[in-house]
Amino acid sequence: MSLSHWNAVACSATIMKVQSESAEVIDRFRMLFMNDSRTCTFKEQAPELIIGGRKLGPFQSGEQANLPNWVIEQLVIHGLAHIAPEDAYESLRRLLNLHREEEKQPHKLQTFHPFLYAALNRKMLRLQEDRTSMDPRRYEEIERMQRMIPFLVETRLSKIIRVAKSGAYQEKRKQMTNEERWLCEEIAELLSVWRAKVME
Repeated sequence: MSLSHWNAVACSATIMKVQSESAEVIDRFRMLFMNDSRTCTFKEQAPELIIGGRKLGPFQSGEQANLPNWVIEQLVIHGLAHIAPEDAYESLRRLLNLHREEEKQPHKLQTFHPFLYAALNRKMLRLQEDRTSMDPRRYEEIERMQRMIPFLVETRLSKIIRVAKSGAYQEKRKQMTNEERWLCEEIAELLSVWRAKVME
């Protein structure tokens, strides 16, 4: 087998490893998000909940509670609660604001919530599963989010690469999502090894 063939095989194996590791890391962050807590507001009376062996509730309309995201998701699906506005970082309004800021300042790394991508992923899944009962405004919300999310990801990607290349990761990490922090660390480490080997 020729050297060029061995190089191609090694490169292919490396790419597959990185793809597999990336998928596992992103799935782990999504699981962390589902177990993370935030505040929801009950839209109507709700019975007592048993979560992790703890009894919570019953809840009155307008009452707020800090609950795991997997519980909130079920409450939202059944129309019993909605996410409190201050915690609704994946809302269309917040996404529009992020989109506008990214357009205005394409070279500035603005602060994203650590769980933003995971929350957007769950919201899109929830909206798409609910298509049968949705009104036209929901379809419009899906379409707008589907247009904005790739733009945000691509804009952020170029910024993350710049941060990794500059070595400014530690001072910028608090502005990144969990997925971006992981990616930035991986790129920074790869670049560090690459530079060292090239300059030997």
